[in-house]
Amino acid sequence: MKVEVKKIDKLKRIIKVEVGGDEFLREKNDFYHQNSQQLKVPGFRPGTAPLDVLEKHHGKLLKEEFLKKILPVFYRKAVEENKILPAGLPKIYDIKLDTGNLSFSAEFESRPEIELKESSYKGIKIKNKVIAVKDSEIEKVLSNLKEGVKKISNKDLDDESLARWAAYPNFAELREAVKGQLYVEKLRERRQKIDNQIKAQLLAAVNIDLPKSEVERHRRELVEREIYNLRMQGIPAEDIEKYRKDVEEKLQTVAEEEIKLFYILEAIANNEGIKIDNNLAEIILGFILSHAQYES
Repeated sequence: MKVEVKKIDKLKRIIKVEVGGDEFLREKNDFYHQNSQQLKVPGFRPGTAPLDVLEKHHGKLLKEEFLKKILPVFYRKAVEENKILPAGLPKIYDIKLDTGNLSFSAEFESRPEIELKESSYKGIKIKNKVIAVKDSEIEKVLSNLKEGVKKISNKDLDDESLARWAAYPNFAELREAVKGQLYVEKLRERRQKIDNQIKAQLLAAVNIDLPKSEVERHRRELVEREIYNLRMQGIPAEDIEKYRKDVEEKLQTVAEEEIKLFYILEAIANNEGIKIDNNLAEIILGFILSHAQYES
């Protein structure tokens, strides 16, 4: 296999691939033999017709199916041999196939090469806020609960009756349960704010040339997800379409930041030799936090 690589810009690549000789014929013969069992040729039992006869009767079908199977194989082989990591799917064109050769071109963007200094993710300063549940917050929840019960039952319950209504034996236990729920909510909010601090510092510290195709693909996904949520909220289709452009523009920056963050977190995992199959963000953010400096 012969591969010619052309760099268009920092990330865009065009490769021209030519395959011939034994390597090509072996792939072609294997494919034709595998498919000959399902193809009928007059005068031959299934699977016994010579390749040239098989091509004469089913040439167009075989060619189409062969290309579907073989183009991804040789494309993947070409980028692997040239140590290129593609981002997204390629545009394959100029396909030429004859009895003994195959050639095609593929245009794609490569994944960005990222060199990270440990200082960009180790020792990050985190603003830590002590969590406390105020009495006024508890009273507000209890007051709202009492008002809610009054609306559905037309009863103005005292504290002890309210507790039993909420499945607690006394008001003290109900109050403690509300306090616990508020504390858990504050813990969740605290972690979200800390994660956002880390993400903001990583995004500011690292410069990356992002693959435009990956950003665009992710932006489309975000837009469709947002449109779906709006539909589920019962917003009329005409109103959704009216604001689609605004949604698309708003989510452009989100898509860029999320793709950039993915590449940064992946680079940190590679730097630290951390093998991750799932939950990249959760694991690497945890790793960063284990090396962070907490400030009050």
